[in-house]
Amino acid sequence: MHIEEKESYKWLRSAEDSQPVLVAGGAERVTYVGDRESDIYSDIYEEWVRVPECRTHLLVRACRNRRLHNSPTMLYETLSQQPVQGTYGVEVLADPRTGREAREAWLSVRFTPVTIWRPKKVSPQDYPETVSLYAVEAKEVNSPEGESPVHWRLLTTHPVNTLEHALQVIQWYSCGHVG
Repeated sequence: MHIEEKESYKWLRSAEDSQPVLVAGGAERVTYVGDRESDIYSDIYEEWVRVPECRTHLLVRACRNRRLHNSPTMLYETLSQQPVQGTYGVEVLADPRTGREAREAWLSVRFTPVTIWRPKKVSPQDYPETVSLYAVEAKEVNSPEGESPVHWRLLTTHPVNTLEHALQVIQWYSCGHVG
């Protein structure tokens, strides 16, 4: 089944349809930020191929452990094997639904370039075998007892080659997604 026939096509269509408007409005750079829902309800491989261009980037919180090209390990294990490059503090918002109290969370930060294999269900005629991205992991150290630690695995088309780049990606994601 082609992406255009799937319910999840809304994520891709939204990004593609907004590009001409953003260009006409003079936007120099746009980053589409997606939470885990955008990865749960669509295999975003098609987006990684079709949306990015010189002014348009993607940043998505991964919820799927993906196969990597030229690696014996999957995405999550590969990220966890990277050295911690630094720490970053974020404010975790209170959530009365779950009883979570507001707190400052300290996140260990790892990052690495990755090349992801095309999923089997994605058409080989329409999409390349692999796509190269950058992966960033932000994992809370010493979370309060009884609280789920913050743990984000982010995939982006923005180059992430330094701690500063990784912190920028984390900051963009955390603007509306702390929890």
